[in-house]
Amino acid sequence: MSCWCRTTVLRIPASSLGFRYKKDWEKFLDKKINHSQIGPGGFGESICDDYEHWFPGCHDYCYSKDPEQLLPEPDPRYPDSIPGPFLDYYLEQIEPLEQEERTYHTDDIARELTKEEMEEYLPYYQAVLPDFTLDDMKAVHYCRYEWYNGAEPSYCY
Repeated sequence: MSCWCRTTVLRIPASSLGFRYKKDWEKFLDKKINHSQIGPGGFGESICDDYEHWFPGCHDYCYSKDPEQLLPEPDPRYPDSIPGPFLDYYLEQIEPLEQEERTYHTDDIARELTKEEMEEYLPYYQAVLPDFTLDDMKAVHYCRYEWYNGAEPSYCY
């Protein structure tokens, strides 16, 4: 069944966590992330969409089987876009989103955290990444976006 959904996450790119290779990223996810608890109150991976006009070459990463594959680098043609994959901490997921609540992306948000939010959410990140600091929280963004049938907007970082 197709439906509209709204997801609110705290999002940080794998590159901001120091990951350069797909194999290291996947090893981290297998060791640290409980994939059965993806949803509010849990961490999960989010990959970028494979729309060539947003992230050229991302399609290759998403479907590559090469463990030596480098994670995508920022594309200088799109300075405001940061390629995934991302580590998301899920704050809220509404599925399905009722018709009267749908904004069709007009209310999507991607913003930096306030100092108070950084302090509030730091312990969640330290539970998965013990050496994570308040300074590291500067790379985390608050993202709220609507999506249809599993197609997340990749511009939301």
